[in-house]
Amino acid sequence: MLKRKVVIVLMVILVAASAFYVANSDMFNKSNPYETEVFSIENGYGYQIKYNAKLLIKQNYIPAINLNKTFCTAKDADRVAHLVSQKLYNKENPQITLENLNQLNVNLNCNN
Repeated sequence: MLKRKVVIVLMVILVAASAFYVANSDMFNKSNPYETEVFSIENGYGYQIKYNAKLLIKQNYIPAINLNKTFCTAKDADRVAHLVSQKLYNKENPQITLENLNQLNVNLNCNN
């Protein structure tokens, strides 16, 4: 009985993971002409987005906040850069909101 429950739980997890991958496959699509790159700057990180190798966006500071603060980690900058890239690819407004930053777990309280 316990084995059967474990198998069912594992199958549900597998189905959910597959659905997540399919729903987000555009984000990982190799044909996306938008390239993201994280760079380090004084006290933190920023990102840039290129379209067909041409610089389109250079973001030194965390968007959507009223302070000139750099990203605390390269991972934070990378997550936001990929979201902007995905929005551009999907022909959506690339504006980042505080809600987006919260959903991506971007740290806004580092020492910079």
